[in-house]
Amino acid sequence: MGPVASRGDGCQTAILAWTSHPFPRELVRDLLGITRALFRAERAKPNPDAARVERLRQIGELYREALDMGTRYASDTMAGRAARVKAERATTVLGEFVAESELMAPAVAAAAERLLRVR
Repeated sequence: MGPVASRGDGCQTAILAWTSHPFPRELVRDLLGITRALFRAERAKPNPDAARVERLRQIGELYREALDMGTRYASDTMAGRAARVKAERATTVLGEFVAESELMAPAVAAAAERLLRVR
């Protein structure tokens, strides 16, 4: 089977590199746990910020979809690659969400680095 896309700029190599490692279930599960803890903490505030609660819900949904797809489909399938893209997107958004936090930002940044390393 040939590459999904080849633009001559390295895109093909990046796509094929994703298939060489299994989906990082444990890492994504950990990040989902962090997201859930932040969600619960935000909702427990006397005046929770509805926009923050909704954003955390969306991040959690991306992680849940990524876990479901990453568990059900092989890494070298379209759905397997989509699972990784969803996990990376959720991690980017979570990183932006916690960027101001001296405690959480380094933890999410370290997880993001690990997620990118296992491509």
